[in-house]
Amino acid sequence: MKINTNPIKGTVDYLPADMEIRQDAINKILGTFKVHGFLQVKTPILENLELLTNGDSGDNQKLMFKTIKRGEKLDLSKPNLKESDIVEEGLRYDLTVPLARLYAGNREKLVTPFKAIQIDESFRAEKPQRGRNRQFTQCDIDIWGDASINAEIEILIAGISAYKEIGLNNIVLKINDRRALSEIITGVGFDANVVNDVCISLDKLDKIGAQNVIEEINQKFAQVSGIEKMSAKLLNIIEEVKTVTPDKLVKFGVSEEIANNLMTLQKVVSDLTNAKVEFDITVVRGQGYYTGTVFECYVVDGGFNRAIGGGGRYDKMLEKFVGTNVPAVGYSIGLDPVVMLLKESNKTVKSNKYALIYPKNADIYQIFKLKQQLIAKNCEISAFCEPKNYKNFCEKLKNNNFVGIIKMENPNNIISL
Repeated sequence: MKINTNPIKGTVDYLPADMEIRQDAINKILGTFKVHGFLQVKTPILENLELLTNGDSGDNQKLMFKTIKRGEKLDLSKPNLKESDIVEEGLRYDLTVPLARLYAGNREKLVTPFKAIQIDESFRAEKPQRGRNRQFTQCDIDIWGDASINAEIEILIAGISAYKEIGLNNIVLKINDRRALSEIITGVGFDANVVNDVCISLDKLDKIGAQNVIEEINQKFAQVSGIEKMSAKLLNIIEEVKTVTPDKLVKFGVSEEIANNLMTLQKVVSDLTNAKVEFDITVVRGQGYYTGTVFECYVVDGGFNRAIGGGGRYDKMLEKFVGTNVPAVGYSIGLDPVVMLLKESNKTVKSNKYALIYPKNADIYQIFKLKQQLIAKNCEISAFCEPKNYKNFCEKLKNNNFVGIIKMENPNNIISL
């Protein structure tokens, strides 16, 4: 029987030409983050379900992949099986929650504030879309132990610098503060303990529109008296706030401290990066663990209306691990949409790959002696016996980012592809 060779839905095979662009982007992002003083760490793909289902990650934890128990632990003959009888661990759906676990277990060994880099894969069982897969790579930086706005500024300058390093200059950074939004939400009558649930709905504004968000909120809180008026008033205020600068937030019930922080963040980051930085009250971020500033990055006129990166402050996450709050802020660049946009802009990576072509009867020792000599000249060399269909072979070399051919009989003559 013929086996299906297509990758599983929501996953992607990357051929050598694709990997050239991806790896170049990763190298430049990692290098930029390191220049800005962040230190690289790595966490496992598999995590404890108790950790992943802590209730703070919004819709993301609903999209988690779970692994089935193995061996004697899995007994499918038991009556009335529950999920806990079948599943054991989960694949991480982001890099932030595992980082919190890592920091909680190792903070005595780490410099404070701890500035971390993670570039790795996460998994979510969501509907695949353009620039969004079920298996995807995140490029994260986080700062633990700094409650000041300095952490946000440092994170965002490093993030914007990374975008510029890989060639994405036409970006706009949108900033907000969940506390400002919370004060507006409670100001129209919502109870403080449902603010996160309301924010999760508001995060869908750009995807499903204001009327559908109102309907979702009304359904969530159908038992609340006067919910229709409250939700309508909330959306009207949000529409009005969209047009103001952060310093005008005070008249909507937002504290001066929060308004001033947003003004400072906008001014310092825009001045030092020459990037467009906008206040946008509709930036919410769906994860429930955000406690303060939140931000998202978009490409201007790129034909892609979803964020290519984002993050925010999450000061309460570590309380579950160590019993006390530790301030934290993070930013994540989505590698998959970034690479997609680079490819669509015909991004090329400088190559130093050459094909060494040798005749069928060539001496093996001489083939690899010559290859080593060429490698010593800082070339990337792949040796091939001369093919029958030479023209077709050359075309494949070119498509795989080879820049030239060196024939064994005349190694000083490079044939450009």
